[in-house]
Amino acid sequence: MGEQQSVRRGLRVRLSLKDYDYEALKNDFRNGVGFNDLFEAFRKAIESRVDNVELYRELLWNKSLSVEELLFFAKKIGEVFPRIGYDTYMWLSNIFGSRVGEVDGLEMAFLCLKKASDFRPSSDEPYMNACDLYNPDLKVPTLQSIMAFLRVGEGKVDSPKNIFERLSTYYGMMGNDEMSKYYERKSRRSS
Repeated sequence: MGEQQSVRRGLRVRLSLKDYDYEALKNDFRNGVGFNDLFEAFRKAIESRVDNVELYRELLWNKSLSVEELLFFAKKIGEVFPRIGYDTYMWLSNIFGSRVGEVDGLEMAFLCLKKASDFRPSSDEPYMNACDLYNPDLKVPTLQSIMAFLRVGEGKVDSPKNIFERLSTYYGMMGNDEMSKYYERKSRRSS
């Protein structure tokens, strides 16, 4: 790799070309406007094999991107760098979930948590975060869809105790005492 020299306060600092490109890409992701400009910077990052999730968080935080564009970038990151796919989708879920009161935001956050669980099936974090998305006023995501997601996770996560507890609570909320007690017993046994 080539090197570039810069002068800061009279001191010579050596920056590798890779470090320089990283900072330039970070700046492009942070300040870029419009899909085409951001896609060009993204292409450079991919070609440079930059697999740093912190860099891509800058891209996903860019407010000029639409929901579809954000999902496009997350999908590509996960395909090219599966090692950071989980963190990418968890971050994007936080972004969508922060759009308070937006039904679409909650639905997209839930979708991203499902995608994150594909990258790290043994983690209960996506499942627990999905529970936190439930909004009884908006009913999005629906309690039934969250419960279905939890049931998928109960056989995959390393420690399903938290999932069992949530399922017990949700079945109780729905008035299904039999299933509530069933998951309560499973929770106690998994301790």
